[in-house]
Amino acid sequence: MIPDSLAQAFALTEAIQTATAENNWVCAAALVEARSPLLMSLQPAQTPEALEIIRAIQRIDGMIALHAQEEKEAMMARQNSAMQKIESVSLYQTTGML
Repeated sequence: MIPDSLAQAFALTEAIQTATAENNWVCAAALVEARSPLLMSLQPAQTPEALEIIRAIQRIDGMIALHAQEEKEAMMARQNSAMQKIESVSLYQTTGML
């Protein structure tokens, strides 16, 4: 038998996965906050069926973490590119004033 809290946590995990796939990080963070107490309430001893769901949650969380890291790196690259463009424009303006 699967505890209700685990079933709810799995449903929230799927919702988190959907939110991160849509790059809706604010929604994902809210869902993580809602899910956390459910996971913390789980007892150490679980049925094999419940353990399989817990492993599925862990796998999904791993994929989410990887996606988040990739998005962070892409955002940092965009920021660096924007900063270089700003620096180029500033240099162009400074040169134009000479």
